[in-house]
Amino acid sequence: MAALGSAPLARATGSAGKVSIIDTVSGPNFQEFWKSVIIPEIKAQTGIDVSYTVGDGSALQLQMQSWQQDNPEFTLLFIKDFDIANMVRAGIKLAQVYPNEESAIPNEKLLPKAFMANEYGVPLDGKGIIFWRAQFDLVYNSAFVKTPPKTWKEFFDRRKEFKGRIGMIRTDAGSGGGRAFVYSFLAAFGVDFNKPFAELQTSAAWTDAWKQFTEFSKYFAQPVASTPPVMFHQFQTEQVWLTSYAQDYTLWSAAQGQLPATMKASPLDVNIVGASNAWFAVPAVDTAEQKMAAYKVMNVAISDKVQLKMLETMYEYPGTNAWRKAPASVWTKIPTVEAAESHGIRMTNLDAVNYIQKHGMEHVAS
Repeated sequence: MAALGSAPLARATGSAGKVSIIDTVSGPNFQEFWKSVIIPEIKAQTGIDVSYTVGDGSALQLQMQSWQQDNPEFTLLFIKDFDIANMVRAGIKLAQVYPNEESAIPNEKLLPKAFMANEYGVPLDGKGIIFWRAQFDLVYNSAFVKTPPKTWKEFFDRRKEFKGRIGMIRTDAGSGGGRAFVYSFLAAFGVDFNKPFAELQTSAAWTDAWKQFTEFSKYFAQPVASTPPVMFHQFQTEQVWLTSYAQDYTLWSAAQGQLPATMKASPLDVNIVGASNAWFAVPAVDTAEQKMAAYKVMNVAISDKVQLKMLETMYEYPGTNAWRKAPASVWTKIPTVEAAESHGIRMTNLDAVNYIQKHGMEHVAS
């Protein structure tokens, strides 16, 4: 879930006893998890104090271009997939931590190699460590949607049934929810995101799928939500009944009373596995001492203890293989990892995602 606000960048404290973190990915649910679970566990296991700030990925990337050696403004980055992909592509200087630092981060061995290789199709060259893998599903208020659509085509075909009740977050919002919604829809309607974007953009499938999306958008709730809280308010007031969105934040919010208790999640035929993934990255300009402190923090964060707590209480898929040790009760609330991945796709085309961010709202019917 993307961060909802930003804070001015503050100068890092360069000490082995303190790590300053900037978070560009967490919403209110995970900001609270940081404060109540992760940071206390880091302190207990390592003695390291953590200063924690919420920020914005694009502003952070701009700032990092001027950071000086041994003088970073933050010593550890906790960033969304979109941010790490753009940073690596832009040549932002990040330390190569995977698998190079396994001696300092022994829990690296628990990370799935398939997810470590790239993000949005951008080779990461070991410049990040995945912390969670998000899962988008059809999320709906079961008080009004008794038989949820099982495929995007069925969702589209039943659009008149849900006129004015379909929610979406704007594609140009800070949250990536709207971009994942559109990417998934276009994939379901024939867009092959494995093609280079220049070829993709001139294809008939691209044009036709966008036409289908525009038709679908005629049945969206208005106004299209600018942030997740706005869409959640639409659910609370029963304006919106269903959407494709992050199961973790939705189910957690329902458990907190911030969404109707009748909210449920179910898979569509083409869903996004790993939209708004969370990544750790270390500025290359950190001192050796700062890097070692950051590695200790990262090792705690990807430990089984933290990862399983996250799965059981936040409905978030671990970045590691810790899910294999989860109690059976977990899977009564959310699909198993195998089930999620069986119908899931990853967002593999950064150029297409950038296009959706900048131009997606031009395809929404006015």
